[in-house]
Amino acid sequence: MKTRYFYDAVDNGFYIEPESRFIPESAIEISVNLYNQFAGIAWPEGKMLGADSTGLPAWVDAPPPTHEELIEITQSERQLLINQANEYMNSKQWPGKAAIGRLKGDELAQYNLWLDYLDALELVDTSGAPDIEWPTPPAVQAR
Repeated sequence: MKTRYFYDAVDNGFYIEPESRFIPESAIEISVNLYNQFAGIAWPEGKMLGADSTGLPAWVDAPPPTHEELIEITQSERQLLINQANEYMNSKQWPGKAAIGRLKGDELAQYNLWLDYLDALELVDTSGAPDIEWPTPPAVQAR
């Protein structure tokens, strides 16, 4: 049996015959080339799959993120910054050295600056997303 490709604008989905058990009556047959332009690929930035005025698949403008989505994105960004700061401090072994009293002088001062930075990150109010003023990380000093 020959493979046939369909797109349904009503449910914004693709169907392949004979693999699909059900193909909606509103689906229209499309070429394999058109199918390959849209199915299984990353969406272009700012776009999403939709239908054009003739019912064929098309990239349409994605709606802007909701305020709640912006807050989630901002919280993820904050967590990434926290993780990066912790990775940097751990790479210097500052937490362990501090625990046994071996952190002195310049290292102790740098460690405290990074701890202050972590505290500042924790205090960032993400409810104002996307207008966030991020704290500046301490300058990384070469050893």
